[in-house]
Amino acid sequence: MRAHSHKRSTGFTLTEVLAVVAILGLLATIGLPSMRDLIASSRLRGVASDLYGSLIFARSEAIKRNGSVDIIPTVASNWGAGWTVRITGTTQNLSVREPVTTDVTLAGPGSSIRYRGDGRLVDPTTGTLFVAEVPFTVRATNHAHVPLRCIDVHPSGRPVLKTDKDRNAANGCNG
Repeated sequence: MRAHSHKRSTGFTLTEVLAVVAILGLLATIGLPSMRDLIASSRLRGVASDLYGSLIFARSEAIKRNGSVDIIPTVASNWGAGWTVRITGTTQNLSVREPVTTDVTLAGPGSSIRYRGDGRLVDPTTGTLFVAEVPFTVRATNHAHVPLRCIDVHPSGRPVLKTDKDRNAANGCNG
């Protein structure tokens, strides 16, 4: 006489599958907001880095050429629409930056800025040397708790990139 052998099914039961789906849903709910913040922070750093690089480039070109170089917003007073590094008084573009992503806000001076041949910052309309810093701020538009970035251009022409340490946008990056 033969003993009965039961064949065992392989696979998962419905209860096991539902438990795994519930756990994955819970982990996604917890992790998704921080992933959005990570992406927003990365985009913000990218824009700040691009602007900082353009400022360094414009200053170095002005010194190299011993002539003036302008950084001009693509749309008047809207630095978020992009900017151009151009030799003063010409249409020769040295560098062009496309508009920033929609979830990043870039604010700067109302008009263009100009480096003269010695690398110092001058007012493009009057030609006088700046005596105060020229500030730029980069914010994550829909993520208020992501620290903003500031780029202050000293009258000497040297840009400084800073991060808001106290996460208080009201005082800029001075906290």
